[in-house]
Amino acid sequence: MMKVGVEGFNFDSTHYTKGSSEKCLNLHGHTFRLDVEVEGEIDPETGMIIDFTLMKDAVKEILADYDHKVIVPKRDIDNVILSGPFHKCIKTIDYPEATTEYIALDIAKRLYEKFKKKVRVKLYEGNRNYVIVEHPST
Repeated sequence: MMKVGVEGFNFDSTHYTKGSSEKCLNLHGHTFRLDVEVEGEIDPETGMIIDFTLMKDAVKEILADYDHKVIVPKRDIDNVILSGPFHKCIKTIDYPEATTEYIALDIAKRLYEKFKKKVRVKLYEGNRNYVIVEHPST
């Protein structure tokens, strides 16, 4: 088995969490950075595990669902009301919280569905905090 990867995808989103601080429950935003690895065997016909261009295009397509959105856990969607002179773009995730951990897991699962190969994502919340998830997990 080998791994190929692409680093440095970015998106900006807003969320709230039940973190250790009350301020985490406030809507707050982050610039997220995503690094992706795909594991597999080399295809003898192409000489590649996966074409980098296909990989980048798929990641960008998935991240467009999160970029400049308010990320909300599905269970809370009926209680969220946004009003004002701005677009009201919400991305729901089917997890109990909209934490970086669950956002990373959601992205990893979606990439696995596209590639049908083991995926590892490293999702940075800001510059120094990150989560690493592999799907399917070993």
